[in-house]
Amino acid sequence: MGQQIIKQPDGLLAVFSSITDTFILMDATPDEIVEWRAEQAAHSERERTRRELGHVLADDPRAAYFQFARTWEEVCEMNREHGGDLIPQNGPTR
Repeated sequence: MGQQIIKQPDGLLAVFSSITDTFILMDATPDEIVEWRAEQAAHSERERTRRELGHVLADDPRAAYFQFARTWEEVCEMNREHGGDLIPQNGPTR
């Protein structure tokens, strides 16, 4: 389950972690819970993107995209074939 939102006796909300069996947020309003969860998701996505960028910048895109990794030339051709709105300025070999 991971996390459970629980209504406190005073009407405010708490988030309980089933991983640590502890509260990780207390005395929150519904809007605060939404914002807290959004920040948690944004943090996770930033970390995932940093890992992905690390593989791409190290010239190892297969570590990020496995068998689905494509070259610059391949994606330029696919973009052209499918009428992509963004056209590379320097052609397919930059």
